[in-house]
Amino acid sequence: MKSPTLILLLLAIVVGCDQTIQEQTSKAPRPVTTIVLSKGVPDSSNVVSGSVKAWKTEDLGFEVGGRLEWVLEPGENIDGRIYSPDGKLLQKGTPLARIDAARYEIAVESASANLDVAKLSKESIEIQLSDSLPAELESARADLKLADIEFDRMEKLNRQNAASRSEYDKTKNDVQNREAAIKAILASQKQAKSQLRSAEAEIKRAQQALNDAKRDLENTTLYGSYRGQISQVMVVPGSVVSAGSAVLTLQMTTPIKAEIELSAEQSRRLRRQRNLPTQFTLPDGQQRNENAFVYSIDPSADPTTRTFTMTLLFLNEQFRDSLSEADDEANIALTQDIWPIKLNRLMGAPDELMVVEEKSILRDAQGAYIYAIANAKLKETMPRILKVKKVRITENDFRVPFLGNWIFRAVTFDDPSSIDELTLYTGELETGDKDPSEWEGDGVMVDSGSQWMLRPGDLVKVDLSDADVGQGFYVPMEAIYQESGRTFVFVAQDDLARKLNVTLKSPDNLDTASMVAIDAPELEEGMRLIVGGVHYLTDGEKINVVATESSKE
Repeated sequence: MKSPTLILLLLAIVVGCDQTIQEQTSKAPRPVTTIVLSKGVPDSSNVVSGSVKAWKTEDLGFEVGGRLEWVLEPGENIDGRIYSPDGKLLQKGTPLARIDAARYEIAVESASANLDVAKLSKESIEIQLSDSLPAELESARADLKLADIEFDRMEKLNRQNAASRSEYDKTKNDVQNREAAIKAILASQKQAKSQLRSAEAEIKRAQQALNDAKRDLENTTLYGSYRGQISQVMVVPGSVVSAGSAVLTLQMTTPIKAEIELSAEQSRRLRRQRNLPTQFTLPDGQQRNENAFVYSIDPSADPTTRTFTMTLLFLNEQFRDSLSEADDEANIALTQDIWPIKLNRLMGAPDELMVVEEKSILRDAQGAYIYAIANAKLKETMPRILKVKKVRITENDFRVPFLGNWIFRAVTFDDPSSIDELTLYTGELETGDKDPSEWEGDGVMVDSGSQWMLRPGDLVKVDLSDADVGQGFYVPMEAIYQESGRTFVFVAQDDLARKLNVTLKSPDNLDTASMVAIDAPELEEGMRLIVGGVHYLTDGEKINVVATESSKE
């Protein structure tokens, strides 16, 4: 039988060990993650995508009909023809297309001739009124005066029975004839004045016909009304177009618009906004931030989506990829066109002729030449940098247009063995500040020219955040602990969790949905705020900070 003393001793040891284990377990610090408090404005969570579109788009056509001579290609940037409010031409603009003007030139000549005839007719009537009829009237009045004298003499003789009855009647008839002649001349004067007014009206009609003919002649060349870009061409040179039919589509490139869809609440909240921050990606991969102007918000919702469309406007820019430092040092030239040497059938030229595009021809003291590509042939993949060599040519007189935009000239190659039917050659060269004829490099890159920063079809990100959101302490929702209608946060101080009573500023829009503003006199920048698992913490509990981040992250 065991001693009671030994049993009590064993029980004491067991109880003591259990208390030690519980004490060690209760003192293990809780691992937590903290953020460093700092004042700022939270990143917006209310970012939507907008689709870029041309602000203005129109189908352009001629006011007169005819056979199309040429039309610009899609992608061409053009300037519009601009008039002042009083009709004065301020900017000539870029010609977009042209129809055959021969019959309209003839119409102008015919209308001009008709105007000359009308002016001569008026001049003839004026001469009649100013010279002919007054002279006739003066002569008729003189004749009447003489007839009156003769009749008075005959009347005296008749009273003395010294004249025959026939002589008396004759002199009386002469007086009456002279009076009738004067009346006829006066009537002719009235008629001439009426004819003069008719001639003046005819001149106005002829002048208007001439103006219409000149206007029709001017309208054989098509212009746009604003700066833009040709997005589509509906006809080809040689086709007959009628008045008013669409020839091409012109889109305005600056300003350019983006459209986004808003809810009813957003449309009301943003109705007083005048600009919104936007972000988009440039072709080189860089992010660009711009402020877009609010142009309009639709007054009624789309019946299918129940959303309101907001239109934003951007001032668009053109930019061009610059050459790398290595390419610049290598004296690389640029070209937008590469041509095959064998285009006879396409041009409609005889098979024995060789034709090259005129703008590709360069000239120096030794004569004319083109740059043939040495490291690529027709149907082969072209390298990034094309190696070129001079090929001497002799220019011939034969020239043939192609689609109205290019002219090809017949040439003879001084060394026929230097080219073959698969040879390619460069178009017009861009060589920086140098004249292309002075360029001595051997490398050419194909470059499409300048591009617009934003194009129809691009996407932009629009920040719909409230501009009135101010600076403050913004923390994640998981850092908030609420109990009995009060709001608390836990801060890490001396490896202990300290409970602070704070005021929660609840967001009333989507801008700060993931971050909420808190306020309390004890809050200071640099404090370490505990996030995550705050519902399991107690005031004064030991903690182990395993990670610390900025409140802005």
